[in-house]
Amino acid sequence: MHETLLASGFEFPEGPVCDPDGSVYVVEIRGERISRIAPDGSVSVVARPGGGPNGAARGPDGALYVTNNGGFAWRDGRPVGPATDYETARIERITADGHVQRLYDSCDGAHFSAVNDLVFDEVGNFYFTDPMHRDPHNPERMGTPTKRRGSVYYAAPDGSMVRRVVTDLQHPNGIGLTVDGKTLLVAQTFAGDLLAFPITAPGELGAPRLFGQLPQGYYPDGFCLDEEGYVLVAGPIGGGIVVFDSNGKLVETIQCADKMVTNCAFGGPNRSTLYVTESGLGQVVTFEWPRPGLVLWPDR
Repeated sequence: MHETLLASGFEFPEGPVCDPDGSVYVVEIRGERISRIAPDGSVSVVARPGGGPNGAARGPDGALYVTNNGGFAWRDGRPVGPATDYETARIERITADGHVQRLYDSCDGAHFSAVNDLVFDEVGNFYFTDPMHRDPHNPERMGTPTKRRGSVYYAAPDGSMVRRVVTDLQHPNGIGLTVDGKTLLVAQTFAGDLLAFPITAPGELGAPRLFGQLPQGYYPDGFCLDEEGYVLVAGPIGGGIVVFDSNGKLVETIQCADKMVTNCAFGGPNRSTLYVTESGLGQVVTFEWPRPGLVLWPDR
């Protein structure tokens, strides 16, 4: 499968969001901004929320909803813990004119740590992940990867409700819904797997099962689905997109130019163009996929 460069010069891009008009929005974690790639390939800055915008999704009102991890410190081009000016992680709403509104920065009196990714459901609310921030000054908190725990939350886009729905996950990262919307998939980065939670009601989850295990050397980050339920998972360190069928069977791995491939999304005229963020190289690339991507809520 051939990789095509779309745009470059980004500072650790992530969280691609594709618009029907052919444009693609990306967050720039290190750049502390949201950028838009126009259909002609030109790049412009949409908003500068500061901190570390990490994931994004289009909401029912047309605004971008962003998980902001609060800002990373960096070493050798990679995040190594909270920035010196870290305040708190938060959920932000960003309008087309660049206005940034903070919706949530805590739940039940406890501040978020490093919110990472989000997905909207059929009723217009969203699930998001919050892994524990790595702290290079606290060896116990850095610990082994299995100690980097985290939670999943459920929230309304108007700022009226947020609650924790899952706890004690192993660095929850990418998050998404199956084609029928009845199962929540969550990537556990340092476990190297995806968990599947049955949704019993909006914001209510049953006991998880293992959905899929990535090959050795791959650590799941963001992911997307096609309309037949195939799950395409960005695998940093391994440097590729790991593909599972709808039953969680590993079917192929697509190699990328960058080892630090962090997220992917479908777009293009037939929704069959796969947009991939190669964060180490600071670029967005595309692949052509044999099937259309899943239409996400609220666009279904």
